[in-house]
Amino acid sequence: MSTGFTKMVTDIDVKLQPLGQALIQAHQWLSASLLNLMHERGHRELTRTHLTFFNSLNCGMTHASDVARRMGITRQAVYKVTKELQKLGILELVDDPEDGRQKIISMTKRGERIALDARECLDLIEAQLAGQIGRRNLEILKTVLAKDWGPVIEGDCSEPGPKAVE
Repeated sequence: MSTGFTKMVTDIDVKLQPLGQALIQAHQWLSASLLNLMHERGHRELTRTHLTFFNSLNCGMTHASDVARRMGITRQAVYKVTKELQKLGILELVDDPEDGRQKIISMTKRGERIALDARECLDLIEAQLAGQIGRRNLEILKTVLAKDWGPVIEGDCSEPGPKAVE
């Protein structure tokens, strides 16, 4: 049984939750939901790491160095996950014919089917989230998260930056 006080404390806790914690919690909810739905569709061999990696690929071909940059990981880590997904018949890794120093990651037919399943699962997740928080709030959330947050902050953070325009 929920009391008015409990609801008020819960609302306050949500408002006081640091942005970083809220973003991590949201990511964990999204990735766990996606993994559950993908497993339900028969892709039991996939892990959260695989799905996060998959999200960093372009349709078609992607340079390994681009994936490393997007994910903030080393190229060695990219190759490790790529090799795992190669063994599962999901990705291929080939030399770039235009730049011998680069490797290109591309999806196999199986990888393309998995990508389509993942897209459908993400649509289901978004629909459920819209039901939870409201369609308008979901659109606002997506709009705000898609904005340019500016360059990565480096060095001394004691000086406040420019005021946000409301």
